[in-house]
Amino acid sequence: MGHRLTSQKTATPLIVEGSLLNTSKSALAYQTILRSAIGSSLTTTTRRGFFTNSEQKEVEDVVSFYDDKVTQYANQEIQTVTLKTLLGLGRSGTTCQDHHQRSEAAGDLAINLDVARYARKELPVRLARLIKATQKLPFIVGTNPYIKRVYKLYYDSFQSITASPEEIRDKDDLDSFAALLKGLVESHADVVPMLSQGFLECKKYMAKEDIKRFLDDMIRARIGIRLIAEQAISLREQRHEHEASPVETPHNDIVGVVHTELRPADLIRTCASFVQELCDVNYGSSPEVVINGQTDTTFTYVPVHLEYILCELLKNSVRATVEQSQKLGRSALNPHGNGPERRHQESGNSAVIINQDDDQDVTKRPNEFGHPPVEVTIAQGDHEVTIRIRDHGGGISQEDFAAVFDYSFTTVKNENESSGGSAEDDSPYGVDNIFKGVSRLAMQAGLGGPIAGLGFGLPLTRIYAQYFGGDMHLISLQGHGCDVFLKLKQIDESLDDLQI
Repeated sequence: MGHRLTSQKTATPLIVEGSLLNTSKSALAYQTILRSAIGSSLTTTTRRGFFTNSEQKEVEDVVSFYDDKVTQYANQEIQTVTLKTLLGLGRSGTTCQDHHQRSEAAGDLAINLDVARYARKELPVRLARLIKATQKLPFIVGTNPYIKRVYKLYYDSFQSITASPEEIRDKDDLDSFAALLKGLVESHADVVPMLSQGFLECKKYMAKEDIKRFLDDMIRARIGIRLIAEQAISLREQRHEHEASPVETPHNDIVGVVHTELRPADLIRTCASFVQELCDVNYGSSPEVVINGQTDTTFTYVPVHLEYILCELLKNSVRATVEQSQKLGRSALNPHGNGPERRHQESGNSAVIINQDDDQDVTKRPNEFGHPPVEVTIAQGDHEVTIRIRDHGGGISQEDFAAVFDYSFTTVKNENESSGGSAEDDSPYGVDNIFKGVSRLAMQAGLGGPIAGLGFGLPLTRIYAQYFGGDMHLISLQGHGCDVFLKLKQIDESLDDLQI
């Protein structure tokens, strides 16, 4: 009974300071009392005699906030690594221009071991820092079920990695560690959707600037963690393929998660076709996507990053175009609006690549539904690749434009929140059914997906673009459409400088 009362009384320091992490003397005293109450001398069976299941779970959660091991790792310095080293190209001074050496880098066991050892040493430090950052959130935010679930995922991942052998000596150790990482990466697929929902529910409890600072830092840290983990996983899988088929494969331009000869036009076409298909399901039609400019451009980049960015931006452009057509009454008979709407008819999707010498006027022609095409232009400069996405979706209102990069801001209505207004004011396209598949497309690569209707799409897109030194700019012509300029650094020129 005494232990039971102690457990209830000692829970109060977590609430008194309004934070999940209390570093005051009372917190240290609490830690001592807690350990005394559930010390190692108590067996699991004995503990169950003192605590109900819910109380035992509460104690376990509280213990995680005062885990000395987390604190020790979080206090260590992050050991950054260059992208060149992570690619395995730094070992012998190789460059990414040599196809044979790239293939060897992907199949070299020694390089695989180097990357895995770095991941085993570095990931716990970065995870511990994320855990500590989450603990410092206001108490009421930390108790949100979505935020709490994210916290538990990071804490459990930290425990799993630190419980694995510290030494990775050989192929068997490498395979075991890579399998562990793969399971953890898959378990984190829903972190971004959970964060978005959690902060959507808790945004009134934190200042907008504080939310932005926390999420910016967390997303950047998450990208680094996933790059390190996925590089170790991918190199191991490519080594297996190399051992199974020693002859040179056609994929020797891929080293881990990095593609050294990525052709943006091909990826744009793939993403556009996917987004068009989703648009057809939700709206009954979709605009064409025209790809023009320097369509033969190739450069070194992380395909899953660019895939996420392109899907999110194309989703916005395609959706805005269709909704603007519906608003204006655009149709094939009257492409400027005020004409009769046409009923849905089956039509094949297309993302057309237009070469420099081809007829550029196709970018202005509406399709059979009256939707003007979304135009994607590729330009290759000396040090960067620029992709412009132009639509005729009506642009963004002046009052909304200042907030489009704020987390949890969205112009998409949730049908569950539509109440009290006229039928004309309610959006028939709720959060639950707009472009669900886009999330899955990006999640399969471990990046989380664009969150249509929850306000994370554009902020996340810009962070991904900026991660390797690029950027994203949006220009709105209200009443007409938007131009988005995506500037991507040619990272093959700065492999020695890019820190992960």
